[in-house]
This record gives sequence, C-alpha cells and structure tokens, in this order.
Amino acid sequence: MVKPGKWLSRIGPGAIVASATVGAGETVLAVRAGAWGGYDLLWLILLAILAKSFLTLYLLGHYTVATGRTVAEKLVELPGPRGWFLWVVLVLESLVAPFVFVVIAVPCGRLMSQVLAGGGLNISYKWLALAFLSLAVLVGLVQRYDTLEKSQGLVCLVLLVGTVTATVLARPDFTGILKGLLSLGTVPPYPDWIPAEIKDRSRLLEMAAVFGYAGSIPMNYVVYSNWTLIKGWTLKGVSGRSGRKRALGPLRFDVGMNAVVVFLVTMAFMVAGAAILNPSRRIPQGYDLLTEQAHIFAGISPYMIPLYYVTILAALWGTLNALPDIYGRGAHSFLRELMPGARDWSLSRVRNIYGVAVLVLSGFFIWSGTTPIIMVDMVALFSTNVGVGLVCIAAIWLNRQLPAAKRVSPWISGAAVAGAAVTNVMALISAREVLLRYF
Repeated sequence: MVKPGKWLSRIGPGAIVASATVGAGETVLAVRAGAWGGYDLLWLILLAILAKSFLTLYLLGHYTVATGRTVAEKLVELPGPRGWFLWVVLVLESLVAPFVFVVIAVPCGRLMSQVLAGGGLNISYKWLALAFLSLAVLVGLVQRYDTLEKSQGLVCLVLLVGTVTATVLARPDFTGILKGLLSLGTVPPYPDWIPAEIKDRSRLLEMAAVFGYAGSIPMNYVVYSNWTLIKGWTLKGVSGRSGRKRALGPLRFDVGMNAVVVFLVTMAFMVAGAAILNPSRRIPQGYDLLTEQAHIFAGISPYMIPLYYVTILAALWGTLNALPDIYGRGAHSFLRELMPGARDWSLSRVRNIYGVAVLVLSGFFIWSGTTPIIMVDMVALFSTNVGVGLVCIAAIWLNRQLPAAKRVSPWISGAAVAGAAVTNVMALISAREVLLRYF
C-alpha cells in the first residue's frame, strides 16, 4: 500500500486535469441525470472517462514523453491549411470560456448566499459569485506550476473523500450501480414528474451534454503535454523495452490516477442524484443547482451538509483556479506556433491578458442573468463535444507520427480509435440537437 506521503510525492499534472475536469458537468449535470434517469446512465460516464480522461490523455502525454516536444508543435502540421487545428481549438475555447466560468461561479454564489443568509447575513449571490470567481482567477494568474500541482492534488483528495463518504451515507443500490455501468446504450425515458424546463429538452441533447461534461475542455487535454515537459518525463536516452516501460511509469500512473479520480467523483455525483433526488422526485433547475442538492442532502443526515459544502466548493474552486493556467498556457503555446511574432511573448503576459479578459466577460454575463442552460449547451457543443472530438482524432494522428517502436500498443491504439469514434458521434448528436432546439 502506498503511504500518503509517497502518494503526494507522485502527484503530477494529472491532478490538475482531474481537478479542472470536475466542474459543472460532474457536480450538476451528473446529479441531474441521476435524478431523472436513476442509475441507467452510469454507462455513459464510464464510456466518456475511458475515451477522454484515459485514452486520449495518455496518447497526448505519450507523444510528448517520446519526442520531448509539446503537441502544439506538431499539430500545427496536421494535414490541411497550416495551423487550422490550433486556430479552431483556440477560437472555440475563447468563445465559450466566459460561459465555462459563469456556469461554475453563479451556482457557487447562490450556495454561499444561502449559507450566509442562514446566519443572518444577506449578500447578493452575484457579488459572492464575482468574489469567488475573481479570487480563484487572480490566485491562478500568479501561482507557480508546482503550487498549482500540489493544491490541485489536495482538491482531488478532498473530492475523493467527500464524494465517497456522501455516496456511502446515501445508501445507494449497489446492484443498480453495477447494472447501470453495464447497460451500454440504455437511455431511460423521462419520468412524468420532471418540470417542463427539462421535459422540453430532447433526451439525446441531455445525454450528449452529460457525456461531454464527463471530461474536460480541449485546452486541458492539449496543455497536459506542456506539463509533462515541466515534469521532465522523457524517453530520451532510454533503450530497450524494459527501459521504456520504466520511463513511461510516471505518465501511466498520472493518467491512470486522473481517470480513476474523475470516474469515481463523477459516478458518485450521479449515484447521489439517483439515490437521493430520484426517490424524492426533486431535480436541480436553473441557477439553483447546488442549493437544491443541499436541501435534499439535509433530509438524509445533518452530517452531510458541511461535507457537501466543503466538497462542492473545493471542487469548483479547483476548476476555476486551474483554468487561468490552462487557457493561458494553451493560448501561449498555440500562438507561438501560429504567429511568428508571438514567440517573444512571455507566458505570464498571455495568461494575464487572457485571464483578465475572460474575467471581465464573465462578470458581464453574471450581471446580465443569461439563462444557464443555454450556456451549458453551448459549452457542451463547441468545447466538450466538438472540440474534444477533434482532440481525440489529433491524438491518434500524433501517435501515428511516431516511429513504430515508440508508438503505444496496438490494443491502446485500437481502443483510442473506438473512443474517438464514440466521442465524435456524441459531438454530431450534440450539434444536431442544439440546432433543432435553438435555431
């Protein structure tokens, strides 16, 4: 058994990916899916984590470890107009970035407003959302990579302890959990008690959104290769099969840890929705996504309330705190390849400009009261479905650019192709359903 101290010493960038992944999708959409679908959509979570958090992330990290180059340096050469892939990802991510921040910050603000109101202090949720968002982003802009890595590792630990404990206290149907994980392709009907806001949405759109959010944004996956370089993981100077296996050990542990954390946490939230909200015929709506869950948890055990607050706020703080480095480092890496003049720009300069711009736009959307489900659908379509679908394809292409001896095993390669196919089918479903609903 690995001792806690040794485990902490092995924490790598996978902790950042995991912490940034556990955002609105895991804490909100997964709970909502469990509330209306019970345990029947758990297979969707398993499929999404395998395809994206494990296979795609491993291929991207493996390429960098094998070559000593970031994936952006090679993806600029992807067949087609030079740099098209980097431009597409950069533009899509920039368009939806404020939405990503808002759908996390506003529910946090409403939750904190409710907690403070219970103590006799009335503060607008908008001010609290802005304060929570601003603090997380500003800390994210100034912290060093090693601080970010360790803090996100701590967030992952809080998430695991909190979600597993909450799941046990909820007394779920473990047979139902197993059946749900194995019920590939099952899409349950909406129950007759759900509100019109959700009933009017296509189940396919809801399913595509859950699949998309059970994973991360394209930038998070792509920037993982930059972080592996910081860690110094490399096959340079390594020879022989056993030598390569040892050299790849840290990457495999890191990617595996990321996938396990994201899977357990996401599954725990969906199970909580199935075990707690579904029998009560309650479902989160609008911006009261977190406050509604808190009310229901109170009916199970008073001990779950502080546990719920700590787990939820830690999860969403971790996401907001990691995003400035993810977006800034990704934009910096992409622009260096796309614009010759950008090679002289420092990482801190790009990160600060990007971070402040997104913070200002996010503040505008918080005060304008933009409908949350629209933002959720736009992020799911352009970022976590279409954008990540492109990243899955790019990861497979990168692996094929390596010498045969340095490529991943045929089993992993084949599984990655299947995962990319599933992810892009979900992207097509998301695109079709969003067009039908909004246009």
